[in-house]
Amino acid sequence: MSAKIERVVGLYNWHDAGYCVLEDGKLVEHIEIERYTRVKEDFGDSLKYFTEGYLKKNNLNLDDIDHWVSPCPHTNLAAGNDIVYDTHDHLPADKISFYSHHLCHASHAYFSSDLNDAYILTLDSAGMEDDGRPISSGAYYAQGNSIVKIFDVSNEEVSLGNLWGRFTRFVFKLSSGYPRGHQAGSVMAMAALGDPTKYAQEIFRAATTDFHHVRHMPPGYVRGRYVPPEEDVIHPYLQRWRTLAEESEQEKFNIAAALQAVTEHIIFLIIRDLIKQASDAGHTSKNICLAGGVSLNSVATGKILDRFPQLEQCFIPPVPYDAGLSIGAAQYHWNSVLKRERSTDAVSPYLGEDYTYHDVEEALANSGVSEDLIKTDVDLDACVDLLIEQKIVSIFCGRSESGRRALGNRSILADPRSPDMKDLINQKVKHRQWYRPFAPTILEEYGDEWFDGFFPSPYMSFVFRFREDKQGHVPAVEHFNRTARLQSVSKTQNPYYYALIDNFREKTGVPIILNTSFNDREPICETPQHAIGCFLGTDIDYLYFPEHKILVAKQ
Repeated sequence: MSAKIERVVGLYNWHDAGYCVLEDGKLVEHIEIERYTRVKEDFGDSLKYFTEGYLKKNNLNLDDIDHWVSPCPHTNLAAGNDIVYDTHDHLPADKISFYSHHLCHASHAYFSSDLNDAYILTLDSAGMEDDGRPISSGAYYAQGNSIVKIFDVSNEEVSLGNLWGRFTRFVFKLSSGYPRGHQAGSVMAMAALGDPTKYAQEIFRAATTDFHHVRHMPPGYVRGRYVPPEEDVIHPYLQRWRTLAEESEQEKFNIAAALQAVTEHIIFLIIRDLIKQASDAGHTSKNICLAGGVSLNSVATGKILDRFPQLEQCFIPPVPYDAGLSIGAAQYHWNSVLKRERSTDAVSPYLGEDYTYHDVEEALANSGVSEDLIKTDVDLDACVDLLIEQKIVSIFCGRSESGRRALGNRSILADPRSPDMKDLINQKVKHRQWYRPFAPTILEEYGDEWFDGFFPSPYMSFVFRFREDKQGHVPAVEHFNRTARLQSVSKTQNPYYYALIDNFREKTGVPIILNTSFNDREPICETPQHAIGCFLGTDIDYLYFPEHKILVAKQ
């Protein structure tokens, strides 16, 4: 008889809701509810999705789960957006454990790596501690299965997540959360085109001594959902910046550049204090891990190792924002509370559902796509030829990625050598601002040849600068400041995707492909139906299912 599997399940109902499952300490599944509802940063009944998903697939029931966990506070399992449901009613109280918001982030950052010690920094808007205090940042040290807090930062003192949320919404008039998603990435893209010095001192004051004014909620302020800019309230402190941003596009870029520069400065100050205070307490490491929504700022994170030469590795997990809280809670419970043997492998980003040939065949049959447009037995070589012919090809393969970034299983691919491809994809598919860049995926072994200071970036977490002799070679993925938010891929990480790019390299001499998420202003596609719907609703040229060798063309 085989040994019983010990299972830890993480649940989370608030924005970025979802669940995760650990089997004997290994993360085997992670589901984000937004992928199914098609609403960004959605709330939802995570237990319902878990019951209809993992339990049903594995022919199990609730009694087969040994441990339930969730981030603080308890209300994360009690209510969703406009819907009241109480997960507590369905679970035994003595089996549920709650852990502080930032400790969950820290655990996800560290226990998802293969590191045995590290400094950990969590950066967010706000998250509740066990004692009820809201903090914006947590500084920790980890070794083995243990994580200890070094210090934290009150969200009333400074909160980079809150700062970016307020500026994104009230200055740049963009969405800063549910249900359209946070458009902080658009602000980061603007920053490359601005003068970071022009407003740096004033933005630094807004982030520090004047932060209580930034945090102010004006009368009529609606929290937690998108409000059209023309209907939104006026923010007294930020209105001056909004007026300035409306004067010209360049001024908008200058504000964004200053915001980015100030953010980097504050992050580096916190890292400096973390290293010093941890070292004073006898804790040293050559590694650092980051999590929390602000760690999605890949421009800042890409500079950490260069700024702190005493550090050798920087790790950010696939799901550093709040959708990863359930993972971190489960990892902390297994490793630090139960003190079980730690998994030594870095977490895979491919943790969603898998779909069979029958699933794809059935979705195509119900889509109305003519059989004449569907080809079978199409290999990767033919797909690469289409890319070289300047076609836009969407890929649906294997288990869906967890996290904000498509990593080759739910991606839209194109030839990065084309100077027109960026505008073409924006026009035909993504409908984004002209200044937003697209990301490259590179074969990991070629990273040093193309990028300064390269180190593996499997989850597209860091921005690197193109080497001088490579600048201009792949204009579709080179940002205005000669940088790129890079994904590196190895044979072991994703064999299909690696083989496709390697085939492209053999034919073109370029080990890079343009990779953007398979979506159009909604969450990344999860099911074959979503993929076909996005394909038919945009001007993507082809939809390819590499595992099943199915290629769908446009009429």
